[in-house]
Amino acid sequence: MTKPRSPHRHGKISSRQLSPKTWPDFEKLFASNGGVWGGCWCMFYHEPGSFDSKAYAENKEAKRLLTMERRAHGTLVYCGDDPVGWCQFGPKEELGRIDRKRGYRATSEHPWRITCLFVAPGHRRARLASFAVRESVRAIRRAGAEAVEAYPVEGERSATLLWSGTPHLFEEAGFARAGPLGKGSWTYSMKLGGS
Repeated sequence: MTKPRSPHRHGKISSRQLSPKTWPDFEKLFASNGGVWGGCWCMFYHEPGSFDSKAYAENKEAKRLLTMERRAHGTLVYCGDDPVGWCQFGPKEELGRIDRKRGYRATSEHPWRITCLFVAPGHRRARLASFAVRESVRAIRRAGAEAVEAYPVEGERSATLLWSGTPHLFEEAGFARAGPLGKGSWTYSMKLGGS
């Protein structure tokens, strides 16, 4: 369990990685927030082809199975014992949908990806997303990745698509803008050096 540098006004902040052991915490966070974004359960980037974000039960079960098989990665952020934040990441093969996005160009041969962020209401504007990104980069580095990408949005779209983060969030974490990714989206990257 990792602790942030500054205390959170609601309690002690820490992080844990998604695993079969922490699945109940992930489930609690997502179930108490409508499966986040209407029932996606952070499955969108896992699934190629059409996707039904409203298929709450199916998406939840698919995410549970991936977690039990250790084919889903992410950082859970806790306030005390309560899960209050999330950052999904994984290798290219695990989160392949981005490869089909118009304008996408990989920044390395096998990049890991940060695709989704969420902070529960009542805990926002406390830099928990920044903490989640930093903890995710640390986990990605420990996994031996050579590079990590992120896909933030800016402008008018950012207000409704904050699940992908903002350019400032990733720049602050040490990422650099690598190129455009559709209208108002960007590919950001960070070289990690691998193990």
